[in-house]
Amino acid sequence: MKPVFTKIQEEAQMGVFAMREIDLPYFSTEFHFHKECQLVYVVESEGRRIIGDSVENFNSDELILLGPDIPHVWHNDNQYFDRNSYRHAKSVALFIQPEKLVSALSQFGLGRQAENLLKKSARGMKFSGQAKKSLKELLMQMTGQTPFAQLISFMRVLEILTRTREYELLASEGYVNTYQMKDNDRIDRVFKHVFENFKTDMQLDDVARMVNMNKQAFCRYFKGRTQKTFVQFVNEVRIGHACKLLAEGDLAISGLAYECGFNSLSNFNRFFREIKHMTPREYIRSLPD
Repeated sequence: MKPVFTKIQEEAQMGVFAMREIDLPYFSTEFHFHKECQLVYVVESEGRRIIGDSVENFNSDELILLGPDIPHVWHNDNQYFDRNSYRHAKSVALFIQPEKLVSALSQFGLGRQAENLLKKSARGMKFSGQAKKSLKELLMQMTGQTPFAQLISFMRVLEILTRTREYELLASEGYVNTYQMKDNDRIDRVFKHVFENFKTDMQLDDVARMVNMNKQAFCRYFKGRTQKTFVQFVNEVRIGHACKLLAEGDLAISGLAYECGFNSLSNFNRFFREIKHMTPREYIRSLPD
């Protein structure tokens, strides 16, 4: 999935921040990036998301801050694309111009706090606890406020973002956006193919042929763009799906391997431990009651 550079608004028209609400059958499947920071609250939706080199499942009530130019996509589960589906993808997003933010806060001696926030957000920040509760309430309020009231709420959002420790960083510490505008749609096609077929036995030769490349060239291409091997990417998607099933409690651990695309229980357990750094049973015990 190639990330496409996206303009949120013309810079001359956008101040320090802008709001956007989305209520559609499904989110855009376009892998993209933009120079604005984005604080996004997923009101209603589920599927898989990619942020930099982080590949995870997502659900409703998720709150994430994206830094400038980090590629990302929220890709809904297959049932969202069914015309007869009752499901909807709803989100509220706050976009922030990083240069204007630093410039504005510097006038009040707060430029360094803004720069520190931007540095952390470059990896993607997923919020939890009281910080998440307060931030999502402010975002929902901002959608119906007057410009002056929005400004006051925006300052309260910034205060929480710069002070809280209730977050986890998503992309790896060494992640760098290596995508180029000249990239064609190869990665786009590969990502969508994996999301739709990860439960099957996907052969590397077949996937390479799908994008008109030989296996060796495809492996170099995929690793160069995603900073991980194709097999690693597929296994992360499969384990993410396993975590979702474990949380739902609908299947015993012994039945998860084949449901998630692994050919044996031993392989499933091995990759689960490698990716989540715990066993499936330990993961179940870590889930909130």
